[in-house]
Amino acid sequence: MVFKNQQELEAYAEWAKTELKGMADHARNSDLFQEEAVGHAIWTLPHRLFIGKVWPQTDRNRAYWIISGVDIPTDHIESSLAETAREAARHFSLKWQLQAGRLGDLRDQEETGSPDNDIEWEKVSGKLQAQAEALYGLVEQEEIWRQTEGPLVGEPS
Repeated sequence: MVFKNQQELEAYAEWAKTELKGMADHARNSDLFQEEAVGHAIWTLPHRLFIGKVWPQTDRNRAYWIISGVDIPTDHIESSLAETAREAARHFSLKWQLQAGRLGDLRDQEETGSPDNDIEWEKVSGKLQAQAEALYGLVEQEEIWRQTEGPLVGEPS
């Protein structure tokens, strides 16, 4: 990653630090493990998209990929499902497409079921589908992955 000046670098470092904290919070809140979380950024699109790995302090083999960013859900998958951040992003995209389809099914059930359900499943499904498609669009952009794949400089691999 190349930064134009120290201010850009500091802004990125602060953003990445916030995302790392969010990654650890997500792991705890999702009950992935109860002990202290350890993790690092693997790939980022600065100030937009963060993909990292997190694991319990005592067992690195129980790692998870976590994705977060602007206008996307924070989500996780087992690390065994993807070798690289790009593969993880592809997996998240497909996972979200499937979930969007299931939400669409809930919408159909809602139309024939209880009228007092306040959740607008069509909107939720449409938003998740759009997020999945946007992420897949990024996965297909070879140049953004070739230059930055792998741990950030100075991070353990």
